[in-house]
Amino acid sequence: MIAVLSTLLALLVGRSTAFKDFDRWTYDFTVDHAGLSAPSQQIVLIDFDEETFQRIQQYPIPRSIFADAISRIGAAKPRVIGLDLFLSEARTPSEDKSMQDALTSAGVVILASQTGFGALPAVKPLPQFCQPENPNAASGFCVEGTPGAMGYAFVNLPIDDDGFLRQANLFSAGSPPAESFPLMIAQQYAGESIKPGGSTYATFLGKKIPYANPDYKTIAIGSWSVEPAPSISAWKLLAGQVPPEMLADKIVLVGQSSDAARDTHFTPLFRLAGKDDVRLRMGGTAVQAAAIRTLLEGRAVKPAPYSVRVLSVLLASLLAALMLLRVNVGRVILRNCVLMAVWFGAALVLYARFRYWLPFLPTELSLAITLPLTLGVRFVQERIISRQAHAQREQMMRLFSSYVDPAVAETIWKRRDELSLGGEERVATVMFTDIRGFTALSANQPPATVLQWLNRYLTAMDEVIREHGGFLNKFIGDGLMIIFGLPLSQGEKVDARRAVEASVAMLERVEKLNQEPTGNPNSPHLRIGIGIHTGRLMAGSIGSAARQEYSVIGETVNLASRLESLNKPFHTEILMSAETRELVADVFPEIEPLGETKVAGLEEPVQVYTLRTRQDATLEVKR
Repeated sequence: MIAVLSTLLALLVGRSTAFKDFDRWTYDFTVDHAGLSAPSQQIVLIDFDEETFQRIQQYPIPRSIFADAISRIGAAKPRVIGLDLFLSEARTPSEDKSMQDALTSAGVVILASQTGFGALPAVKPLPQFCQPENPNAASGFCVEGTPGAMGYAFVNLPIDDDGFLRQANLFSAGSPPAESFPLMIAQQYAGESIKPGGSTYATFLGKKIPYANPDYKTIAIGSWSVEPAPSISAWKLLAGQVPPEMLADKIVLVGQSSDAARDTHFTPLFRLAGKDDVRLRMGGTAVQAAAIRTLLEGRAVKPAPYSVRVLSVLLASLLAALMLLRVNVGRVILRNCVLMAVWFGAALVLYARFRYWLPFLPTELSLAITLPLTLGVRFVQERIISRQAHAQREQMMRLFSSYVDPAVAETIWKRRDELSLGGEERVATVMFTDIRGFTALSANQPPATVLQWLNRYLTAMDEVIREHGGFLNKFIGDGLMIIFGLPLSQGEKVDARRAVEASVAMLERVEKLNQEPTGNPNSPHLRIGIGIHTGRLMAGSIGSAARQEYSVIGETVNLASRLESLNKPFHTEILMSAETRELVADVFPEIEPLGETKVAGLEEPVQVYTLRTRQDATLEVKR
């Protein structure tokens, strides 16, 4: 529930404009720190930069100067030339003629065009520079054998809502789709056409090119570099300072990055500081170079599908919730920060190695939301647990405080994890006691008198039982049911020893009661019988929904009761089973065997033992 709620909140916040802008910033951060490459070895950029503009001191730069640059480049035999400037307006006849001649002699020039979009007009090269095979197409080849360039392609670049360039077009919208400037140049250089793949990708040079936007057939540029291609100032080319081998068999792009040309853009690299800590704005031709590189290198970024993003956020939130609910509260924040760092690192690695973009900001936000939610749940849980513990303590103290010594009851609470109120099989020593001849003693006596001396006797027995760690489980008329080893055990031998010691102490206390003056000449002389047996039994909370008590059941209980009843025919005060005798023989060597006897409810005879006391001796003399 925490994970689902965190995910929903993160996705809801993710719909806001501010969040989207910040999410794009994290993409740029990833590009800057995990995705930059060295300059391309296949592309060279001839740049009419600020230095060239300062030397020419004229804008627009005369077309004849561009023609001179094209002629010099063509003479170096590049594989393809991309002219990233519009030749859509006529200049002087001499300038246009020099450009036409330069384009014709170079032979492998792709000119720039522009598709119309919204208020943006369509722009195509003048017919003297390219006679298109299909005049209605936004991109295409020029008629073979005519003067001018080899072809033309649109240079439009998709701009994100924040004004940054992060993608490149492959095709124009509409039918039939036209090839973009970087795609046409990459195909001419590679000698291979792009092939359609599935609905989410194309294939080029044997590699998948995933679409950033399948509807518009755009790709996310993945070959960013501060200098996507080696850049040569155009004035050096015009001055003859560029060796032909620097341009031979390569892609040569010609563009303008001077302030006057106004062809610089915000890209993911904008946040990297350039010279004199000035933010980097990249020329449009350099962006085209990065797009061409992306196609040739097969490094188009694959954005994670929306379903994967949602699952990623949900998985991270689930891991965080599971982890935070199980660790110490003091470590919760540290563990959450570690998980956030791991997810961030994983996103960087996925981009750096596989050009797979899994946005980490929604996940980080979800993890941040998970933390207070988890702490809130833990607080509520602890309050509930505290109340439950208080209720359990009250229940347990009600169950045991009247049965055992308060100190023992407190120990039971402290060791409550060892106790099962629901029922469990345990080994314990059970003791039954009974007043001999109680019916005859109470005959013809007022009930109040009987109750008075019976309470006096039971109080004394309760004190002895508590002193020896026994659990006074039941008052059965004038009889008692006592358990040693429940609800907590000190060990089978210790429990049995305490039971036998308590039985001796109870007889001694009865003797003292008989000798104490009561002010009532009719007070009876008491004698009791005790039966002890050790064995397995079921212990737990027994009763109805309205009233519960902790007790025991089983054959062990029945046998202990039967042993107590056998004291009369055996003329003894204490009878114990062989199981109890075996556990205490080393402490009470004076235990005597009385042989086997039949016990009601059992098929096999039972071996019984007694511990002789002074009262036993008196009874033997009388008998």
